[in-house]
Amino acid sequence: MKHIIIGTAGHVDHGKSCLIKALTGIDPDRLKEEKKRGITIELGFAWLDLPDGGKAGIVDVPGHERFVHNMLAGAGGVDLALLIVAADEGVMPQTREHLDILQLLEVKQGILVVTKKDLVDPDWLELAEEDIREEVKGTFLEKAPLFAVSSYTGEGIDELRQEIFHQIEGLSGKDDEAPMRQAIDRVFTMGGFGTVVTGTMLEGQVHVGDTLTLYPENEDVRVRSIQVHGEDKEAAYAGQRAAINLAQVSRQDVERGNVLAAPGSMDVSSLLDVRIDMLKDSPYELKNKSRVHFHHGAGEQLARVRLLGRESLKAGESAFARLTLSEPLAAKMGDHFVLRFFSPLETIGGGRILDPCPPLAKVHEEEDLQRCQRLDTAGPSERLAFAIESQSPLFRELDLALRRAGLNGLSEERKAQIIQEAEEQYGIRRLTPQIFLARTFIEKMSEKARRILEDFHRKEPLKSGLKREELRTRLLPENRIELTDRLLELFAENGQILIQGGLVKLPGFSVELSPQQKKISQEMEEIYLKAGFAPPDTSELLARFSRKDSPEAVLSDLIDRAVLKRLDPNICLHQQFFEEARDFVIRTIRAEGELKLADFRDHIQSSRKYAVAILDAFDRERLTRLVGDTRVLL
Repeated sequence: MKHIIIGTAGHVDHGKSCLIKALTGIDPDRLKEEKKRGITIELGFAWLDLPDGGKAGIVDVPGHERFVHNMLAGAGGVDLALLIVAADEGVMPQTREHLDILQLLEVKQGILVVTKKDLVDPDWLELAEEDIREEVKGTFLEKAPLFAVSSYTGEGIDELRQEIFHQIEGLSGKDDEAPMRQAIDRVFTMGGFGTVVTGTMLEGQVHVGDTLTLYPENEDVRVRSIQVHGEDKEAAYAGQRAAINLAQVSRQDVERGNVLAAPGSMDVSSLLDVRIDMLKDSPYELKNKSRVHFHHGAGEQLARVRLLGRESLKAGESAFARLTLSEPLAAKMGDHFVLRFFSPLETIGGGRILDPCPPLAKVHEEEDLQRCQRLDTAGPSERLAFAIESQSPLFRELDLALRRAGLNGLSEERKAQIIQEAEEQYGIRRLTPQIFLARTFIEKMSEKARRILEDFHRKEPLKSGLKREELRTRLLPENRIELTDRLLELFAENGQILIQGGLVKLPGFSVELSPQQKKISQEMEEIYLKAGFAPPDTSELLARFSRKDSPEAVLSDLIDRAVLKRLDPNICLHQQFFEEARDFVIRTIRAEGELKLADFRDHIQSSRKYAVAILDAFDRERLTRLVGDTRVLL
């Protein structure tokens, strides 16, 4: 069963609340001040019984200009709008502003309602209908049905109710398979129950006993009970108005504008990349770096606008921008928002969020402008690629990119398909199971590594390579060691660098030995051949030669050319003996199932020190594995 939210809109005292009462029998005005003054101040709520046994939630908004911020708190999530105009007054300022807000929030469907039909004669009623028809030209309500009613006599109410039923049949409803999200527009305390929050269920579903997260505080909370349309329920679904009783949560910890959502489904940020659309009749120009009132969901706060590629935005114009919010916000890609001028407080425009959590505070104007332009029309795989590209320097995880691209609510199968498309079409590359990098970032880092190694080889021509630890530090000094190592391995897989032991060098580089060094090289190899499985300590070997001949470079060259095998920082073995040991280990374990250290030591007729060093080297190469006190083949 789909669930629908109906919302009212219109000028103060045009009969919105009376119309809701006539349609449903429920008075949405609940405050004493509202009943005393006869106007709606806060959001009101009711529901309409549907022919199929379901109920449509109704949000009644205040029409007074002083309470537009309350109207905005309830307008988000509306599926079907009732734009209400009193027959005796016609279109008024808040009629226009409310219509503008519905347009900015991209409400798609609505009905025009002329109220107080009983107060005017037929000619005046016809003028009122023409007035509203003229006002809605060029909007989503241009071809909407129009009903003239009297909430006092009941005339036209049944016909309007039937049209609402008809319109609801054509609505698709919200996604109740996505991660749960509710925009909190009211918070109160009930004796014996504690804190209760109400709001429109924008996505997903919630059940009694569920653990949710309260954003932007990132505080986990438990659902004690749920009410929908005044009835206790075990669950609530997207498109319903739900009152959720939260266990062990203080009233002071929650406020209008907070979001209740599935754990880990949202990110909190004070920065937003957005598209801004100015109203065609906006009386004010939006200048770069100006402050505005920002309305999103049920919340309101101040924001500073950094326009991208221009210094101002006039009526009817659109642009991309970076918003810096006064408070952290939990939002999603594709969410709509409304902007009101800082002072005087009037609606000037709104737009759509393109990136709810851009990773860098610094604006690179041309680069960010191009990214926003592409995001505005990008499909799922391209959005994911953009998110990964911008967060690659920080090595952020894939789940964040999926959330930023608005894809975290999809099935695992669909996400895998989008990831594959992003790999094939936009060049993202998997570094680890949860970290992807953009091709452009990988190319940038590989070029940086190449320059570092070129400089090292030029300055140190007698050294076989740069220490891996040093390259890692110079390449990405603040990154996690295992991620930088994996990046170096990726460069090696692509043939861009060579990693040999603890050293890294460029392909094709080799040490050019002098005649004296070549002589020393021959002497060193003879020493290791004679030593067999009891080679000299590296430090003792190097001490035999003059430092002016750089014996360290000669030894490194022997290791690079695989003449010697480095077992640890102070032990090298001639490759001939290393291979003999490898053959013995493989034959023995295949024949007997295992190899003991003592047996290996006896075979090579050497000390325990060298036997351990050789077997540890086989473990590192994943030839063998130590199980208890014996080796087995992997």
